[in-house]
Amino acid sequence: MNTPQQAFQKFLDQQRADYQRALPEKIAHIRALWSAVADGDETALPVELERLVHTLAGTAGTLGFHEVGAAARALELLLEQAALAGQLPLSPQRADIALAVAALQASLPADEPLS
Repeated sequence: MNTPQQAFQKFLDQQRADYQRALPEKIAHIRALWSAVADGDETALPVELERLVHTLAGTAGTLGFHEVGAAARALELLLEQAALAGQLPLSPQRADIALAVAALQASLPADEPLS
């Protein structure tokens, strides 16, 4: 019989595994949105991009994916700066944002089992 702590740890481990499996799709969605925003697509919403990046930054860090969380947070700050200046999608930080999106992609953990 499992103790409540063991049951909770098992639950957290499953949440982390599920989240790790979903990370590539989440990041691909962010990359696609940035690409659309940067290309001036009128249907792409910078606000949606910011929301997704913000959520990724918080959730990834909370679940122990610290590199992903840090990369998402750096991207979030760049997006916020550009949005506050009213400069998306033609932000002077456009190249920095593109690099931050690439860094986010590179921060994906290897497909190895979680311990």
